Amino acid sequence: MSTTSFYDERRKDKSAERAEDRLDRLTEREEERKERAARAEEERKERAARAEEERRLRRERDREKARRKAERKAARAEWFAKLGREGDTVGAMIVMACGIVPALYFQLRALNGENLPGIISLCLAVMLEAGAWVATVSGERAKREGRPVGRFRVVMWACATFAAVINYSHAPKSPGGWLAWVLAAASYAGVFFWEVRGWGRHGISATRTKAQRREDRRRRRHDRKRRRRFPTVYSRYTDILTAHPFGTIDTEEAWRTAWRDEHGAELATTARVVARRGHADKALAAAHGVGVETLAVEQLLGDLFPPDGGDDGPAARRSSGGPAGGPSKGGRSVKTLGRKGKQALGRVAGRTAPKVPDRPLDAAHIAQVRALADLLGGAAHLSVKNVRQTIGGGNYRYAMRLRDHVKAKRKNAR
Repeated sequence: MSTTSFYDERRKDKSAERAEDRLDRLTEREEERKERAARAEEERKERAARAEEERRLRRERDREKARRKAERKAARAEWFAKLGREGDTVGAMIVMACGIVPALYFQLRALNGENLPGIISLCLAVMLEAGAWVATVSGERAKREGRPVGRFRVVMWACATFAAVINYSHAPKSPGGWLAWVLAAASYAGVFFWEVRGWGRHGISATRTKAQRREDRRRRRHDRKRRRRFPTVYSRYTDILTAHPFGTIDTEEAWRTAWRDEHGAELATTARVVARRGHADKALAAAHGVGVETLAVEQLLGDLFPPDGGDDGPAARRSSGGPAGGPSKGGRSVKTLGRKGKQALGRVAGRTAPKVPDRPLDAAHIAQVRALADLLGGAAHLSVKNVRQTIGGGNYRYAMRLRDHVKAKRKNAR
């Protein structure tokens, strides 16, 4: 290789190196530019995020400020509204304070004049004023709840009167004694104007009417009589009420259950009562000249078959006096029974009676019983009792024949 070629190659190599260096520098500068652009973008985003966060915080502060402002405004409005609603209370409390302070001062002065220790005078004076106010507030609560307030008013006015007497009798001398009257009125002023406030709010009368309060008093007296007269039944009664959840059992039903548990009978019936009834039945049977069993049958038949003058005639009237030739002292005789009762009683006594022919069935009665069967949902629901009620009473056998007739017709119609 010639010298010229060597130098040419070298120049080419250096030229290539310089081109590579330029390219590297351009590449580095481009990378640096990109890095600067990326950092600038990141900084821009951070600034935008900080600005957005500041705007969000500012909006939250503004909202919180507006909320607190609205709350303060609502609280002020509520306070003014409550002040308007409680204007009578505010006025009454001002009057109370203006009445209590001078009344308390002159009570302390009067009590100290009796050479009492200061703490004793203070306790006595506060006792009178506080006692009046305890009764006043308790009466106000009772009035709201509809309970009687009479006893609270008595205590309230008694305490106020006692304080007024002390103030009146120990008031400083004044022309005409007007100051004594003013101090006595000061002892009444607080409770009186609080009572006026109550009139304006609740009315003069309590929530319950006078009739309701009277009914409640009668109910309480009745409950006390039960507790004193029947202690064992009352104890069982309270056990039943306590064992059940409150309000789930009626009090009168609990009392009936307690009576049955203690006496094994219905209300107002005890073993002693049953024994007395037995003695009374024996005395009545002896008065009629028959046995107890005969009298029991007579009474049963009299209840089942009221006297109606026979199968066809109208119901006979029971004689108010005793029958001729029989005992007339309190009670029924055999002659007061209807025909069926006479027959039954005759069978008990070993006698028989002739039968009366049955009267024919009335077409109107048949129609009424048919309508009753339709109303009840079938002739199977017919009974002698409801048939007699439908036709307006009458003979027991006649009603039975009516029922059987309608049942037979319905059965044949199928």
